[in-house]
Amino acid sequence: MSYLFFPNDPPTHHELRLINLIRYKALPPTGGKFVVHTMNTDYDALAGQPFEVPSHYYDHVRRFLWRHQLLMGVEERSGELALAVGLCRRTQCYISYLDAMIESLFVEARRPRFGHDWRSNLFDLYLVVDYFVRGHEYCQGMQWTLRNPGQILEVIDVTTLDWETFYAAADDSDPVWSGLSYQFDITNVGKGDWQFLADAAAKYLGLTNPELKLGKRSRGRQGRGRQKRKRRSAAGSN
Repeated sequence: MSYLFFPNDPPTHHELRLINLIRYKALPPTGGKFVVHTMNTDYDALAGQPFEVPSHYYDHVRRFLWRHQLLMGVEERSGELALAVGLCRRTQCYISYLDAMIESLFVEARRPRFGHDWRSNLFDLYLVVDYFVRGHEYCQGMQWTLRNPGQILEVIDVTTLDWETFYAAADDSDPVWSGLSYQFDITNVGKGDWQFLADAAAKYLGLTNPELKLGKRSRGRQGRGRQKRKRRSAAGSN
């Protein structure tokens, strides 16, 4: 199951840097396929040849890429935003996980094939987990499995699920998190909007306690407070 790939620890700084170096842009489908461009964020230029993906993945992919790029943008701006405690670490874990999921689809898309009706087993499992579990962390997947012993996620046919209703409900519940508010395009996000996106990510992850939300300045004051207490303790012991 796809949640088995969810990492226990966040990626290293170097790994995050490599993930953030690449952005994907999916163009609207034409016929039975859509084209994906790979962009190098350092140079804002194409990196490699574009490739084609079956059109039945288009809505899934554009929503997926929105979520992935939202989390990467929040992580990149973590020093400028007021983040819920624990959000940064879990965001980094999600970034690593989502990168593995989308690569499973795009690696297959780059292989020579005939026709556009093929499917990616791992990416389909990701979609099934998203539909039923509504979260991708290992503990969430295991809890859902224990609550639903009669259902085996691995054997569910992703094409039989009501995705239109599922995505309509997601758009109604939180159009910022779903991407609808920005037409699923991260370049439509204004500089002053990133706090809204960070709050939407915190809500999705269940990190909504306003008492556990620290901004850059608050973190700095908290750190300086600890240093002062240490100095006072050291002075008292002399």
